[in-house]
Amino acid sequence: MHGVKLTIPSDIHHVCQIVTGFLILKEQGMPVQLENRIRDRSYPLHGLPVVMADYRGKRIFYDLWDGYQNPEGIREGLAHCDFCFKRSFSPEKNRELFPEFREKLFPLGFNYHVTHPDNPANEPWWKHVGKQLQGRAPDRYFRPEVFEGTAERRDGPARILFLTRLWEEEPQLSQEDNAERRAINESRIHIIRTLRERYGDRFFGGLNDLPLARSLAPELIVPKQYTERMHYLNLLHSCDICIGTMGLYESIGWKTGEYVAAAKAIVNETFRYQVPGNFLPGQNYLPFETAQECIDAVDCLVSDPDLLFSMKQANENYYRCYLKPEVLVRNTLEVVDSQLDQVGNN
Repeated sequence: MHGVKLTIPSDIHHVCQIVTGFLILKEQGMPVQLENRIRDRSYPLHGLPVVMADYRGKRIFYDLWDGYQNPEGIREGLAHCDFCFKRSFSPEKNRELFPEFREKLFPLGFNYHVTHPDNPANEPWWKHVGKQLQGRAPDRYFRPEVFEGTAERRDGPARILFLTRLWEEEPQLSQEDNAERRAINESRIHIIRTLRERYGDRFFGGLNDLPLARSLAPELIVPKQYTERMHYLNLLHSCDICIGTMGLYESIGWKTGEYVAAAKAIVNETFRYQVPGNFLPGQNYLPFETAQECIDAVDCLVSDPDLLFSMKQANENYYRCYLKPEVLVRNTLEVVDSQLDQVGNN
């Protein structure tokens, strides 16, 4: 079994999933050496959402950026690695921005904030203790098993979940970007209002308590008890249909990864980026572009229990084959193995 040296340059939550996967593989017998550079401000990648791994004499770059908002930084990483697994992966953007590095780039998959008790990127001890004193769950609570669910048919009508936030306009953004934020906010407000009216207490949805939400739709703000992460996960596991939206820079939102891990039926904004495996519209999720398409997709799943259940099953299977942290990491190493073996056989 080949060993791995893993370099961790940041404690930003983006990196936790990859570090967790390697730590679980270490528990399973893989020789994994951790190099913690989180406090090393002189390290070139300090503070960035990336992880580096040395494996079989090759350098692997795990790129957890939300999108392509830092092309120069991505290019710098590509110039100093042999393989790059990118969370937000677009063949079109790769051809446009990094034509000379396209052969190094591979899709990584969904990201969400899952961790391991020994993860160096976990919050410091004083935050850990502070959260416990406040009755909140610290980082170390959010191990893979607290997200995992199994596909099941429930008695009674389906329950629907959509907790989200609104985006403030910012003076440094372009008019186009701020117009996009206004459109996103209007769409989310319309979806929540319509589903509340249509499904009543079968719909658990609303907005985070932020100043813009108080201004535009105060009646849609949900109590903090539902948005605190541990309570939110309990609510997630009690629902059947979960609605996901794009993250920053058109990335796939972290909630979508949580929905897959929990084996839920998913209604999600159309993906702008690719993930490994056959994660397909109609099979693993129903896509939408507009608020009305989202509402129609929810109606479709509510009215078709067989489709709802088969989607849950498809997502449970996808999680076990592609998203479980140690599986996601192992799959990347198998890609490297395959590429190196092909070269060796030529």
